[in-house]
Amino acid sequence: MQSTGWELPTWAPLPARPDPDFDELARRLAAELQVHRALVVLVSKGGQVYPGAYGLPEPWESRRSMPLAQSMSLRVVASGTPLVLRDARLDPDLADRVGVRELAVVAYAAVPLTDVHGHPIGVLSVSDERPRDWTAAELAALRLAAAEASRRLQFRALELAEREAAAAAARADDAARKAAAAAQRAFVEAEAAADRARVVARLSQELVPAESLLDVLRAVDRFLRSPLGAVVALLGVSEAGCDDLQVWALAAGAPPSNTPRAGLQLTDAHPLAAAVRERRPVPVTSRAAGEAEYAGLVRAPTGGAQTSLSVPMVLGQHSASGGLLVGWGLPREVDAPLEEVVVDLARHVGHALDRVLLRDQRLALGAPSAPLSVPA
Repeated sequence: MQSTGWELPTWAPLPARPDPDFDELARRLAAELQVHRALVVLVSKGGQVYPGAYGLPEPWESRRSMPLAQSMSLRVVASGTPLVLRDARLDPDLADRVGVRELAVVAYAAVPLTDVHGHPIGVLSVSDERPRDWTAAELAALRLAAAEASRRLQFRALELAEREAAAAAARADDAARKAAAAAQRAFVEAEAAADRARVVARLSQELVPAESLLDVLRAVDRFLRSPLGAVVALLGVSEAGCDDLQVWALAAGAPPSNTPRAGLQLTDAHPLAAAVRERRPVPVTSRAAGEAEYAGLVRAPTGGAQTSLSVPMVLGQHSASGGLLVGWGLPREVDAPLEEVVVDLARHVGHALDRVLLRDQRLALGAPSAPLSVPA
């Protein structure tokens, strides 16, 4: 007998589709009792399903499910006791159900199916199309078959629980591995960010005492070779209202010079000019053959740069604008961390260059004969 705290299970232990084992059990039971229909019915809050069926017409044979409102099994599951009817049409509670009205259920006998805790989860039912007085031997055979069906269901439920437990353990293990990998990546990224911050801080310290353009170029030159590992750098400056871009070149193995190496126009296609003009980073990972202007400006004693990154420089107080190009001798990926370092580098170079240009401008105002332009 079901306890007073009974309620329908949340879901059925098997889905709404044919199960070969339970279909075979229903077929054997129908043959043994010589009935028109035998059903293995599982009941849950979502409705009832028929994993085992014999003599079930369409569309129910294909659907293998029915709403609870039409269930003839609910009373047995709710009470936990068998239900035996000679003629279901005479039962006021069942007479209007689909099974009686449309499926020709007249004689009806059902025995509860239970889970491992003894709780009803469905029924094993047999039915016929005419009134029938069920014999003790027939009901005993029905109870025996129900016990077999219950054991099978319990075994299936345990198998499912084991698979779910194994899957949950696998998911937990996978989540732990992913969390550990994410933590490792975060640690590596944090270490890399700290390294980048230390590198930029070192450059900033070297630029603070710079008093001339040559001081700035020397600091950038040291930083260019280590830790950036670059082979060439270009520093470009353009006075406000002027399309000329004066360019100073720094090449690994060559001493810096405060004399511009070559000039560009802001309208040129060169990546340094584009970075200054458009105020955005311009990476170059390959060069088209015949791009002589680019090759001539970037070529270093150790060979031409195969990869470069040009970024704008902000001169906060001076009216000029500028840019910085850093080039490497071998092809390499210009990723976000590298771009971040070069952008930071350009910011500190821009601050230092800002001070130098303002100092030169102040000196020029003290000496009217001196030209008011970026020193060559």
